[in-house]
Amino acid sequence: MISLSNIIYMLTYLVISVTGLIFLKLSDGKFFSFNGLTGIVLYGVGFIIWYLILSRVSLSVAFPVAAGGLVVATQIGGYFILKESISITHMIGVLLIIIGISVVASGDAQL
Repeated sequence: MISLSNIIYMLTYLVISVTGLIFLKLSDGKFFSFNGLTGIVLYGVGFIIWYLILSRVSLSVAFPVAAGGLVVATQIGGYFILKESISITHMIGVLLIIIGISVVASGDAQL
């Protein structure tokens, strides 16, 4: 059975890491700016959550789900927050990633 706590950990990891990445992008390379430091802190918190996930979920499941989830979430964040464009090719790729995540996650009860 899929563990609700593991799903919550993974979603929290994705939200915090993508938010950190967006702040890093908004920093325009200025490390010691509010956006730069906030991005680094959030990405660091994401790493700690990732470490917790790895203690609970097998790497062969956790990594594909996290990597795919990050790709999908950064596409969404880039579009809505950073006002980046998404082509039809991006949309098809994101759909394929979502299908892949679903296949990987449904094949293992650890998530």
